[in-house]
Amino acid sequence: MELLHWKGCEMSKLGNIFKEAGVEEEQLVKIVGLLKDNPMAAMAAVQELNLPQETIQQVMALVMMEPNSIEEMASELGLGGEDLDLIKKQMQQPED
Repeated sequence: MELLHWKGCEMSKLGNIFKEAGVEEEQLVKIVGLLKDNPMAAMAAVQELNLPQETIQQVMALVMMEPNSIEEMASELGLGGEDLDLIKKQMQQPED
């Protein structure tokens, strides 16, 4: 699967953090896909990347301060329409 967004195009802040950490685009597509159905599973998938704690903190801070950063990254990964609507809905649900 070859996606063009990592090849010199301007990326979202969140996309940049993951790219600098060496995360493959396919892994991000999987994580964003999990966000549609289960945000907790998406967080677990991020943890499985074994990123440095500093990177995890950067991601969490950005997502908390700029919730639309997930939508921006999802869009640049080629997700749109219903996928983005589902992600927005999941991100707005309070945690149990």
